[in-house]
Amino acid sequence: MVTDYFFDRKQPRRQDLGRLLLVGNSVSQSPTQGVAAYPELLEGRLRHLRHWEVFKIIRGGQTVDQFEEDILTALDEIVPRAVILQVGVNECGPRPLKRRERERLGRVRPAWLRSFVIRAIHEFRPQIIRARGPNQFTSLPVFTESVRRIVKKAVSLHCPVLILPITHVSRIAEVRQPFFNREIDRYNEILRSMKDRAVVYVEEPELFMNKKAEDLCVSPESVHLNAWAHERLTEFVADWVDARFANRRVTPEGR
Repeated sequence: MVTDYFFDRKQPRRQDLGRLLLVGNSVSQSPTQGVAAYPELLEGRLRHLRHWEVFKIIRGGQTVDQFEEDILTALDEIVPRAVILQVGVNECGPRPLKRRERERLGRVRPAWLRSFVIRAIHEFRPQIIRARGPNQFTSLPVFTESVRRIVKKAVSLHCPVLILPITHVSRIAEVRQPFFNREIDRYNEILRSMKDRAVVYVEEPELFMNKKAEDLCVSPESVHLNAWAHERLTEFVADWVDARFANRRVTPEGR
């Protein structure tokens, strides 16, 4: 699922609205019907309390290196006042197959053979991961450089960045995907290392008030957040934006 910002170059920009860019993956999307996701909740709250225009680049199932260029282009076009960056779970998640192996499997013919292999991989997923290692879609060095380029670009535009942590998974989820929490810690350490005067990394206990993964996810097997977690995320981000830009007037450039 893709949710992208719409930038109409023909329309005059509202000079009284500050611009906020939200970047995320499926964790930033609604996990189920009837649950409002934090980008929509945040948009409603910020428009009510402060005059903001919210742009979203939400790419469910994609890794940050796959849509990095779109993020950099959006930064150039929008020149936001702030960026909220939520990435990492697709990149660090342990997989039974490497990306190129998965692509090769998609070309296997006949179809019945491909389906048989997929069912076998699904059935023995934990054993395969333990035997072969995590096989992430995005290696730690590639993830590091991709995030660094995005943060560097935002900072060059005098745009503060709030980096959200990769949330840990439940014990049940880690049975299905061994090494998941270990890899989350490693990739979170990269996000944490981006901290600077204009870059904030929020720790998971602070963000979610010390709640465990079992209390945050929509189901024990899922990485996706439940309704409470989306509401808490909205509250935290809105408070950060409010505190960061308190008593600061929007400039003629919308910043």
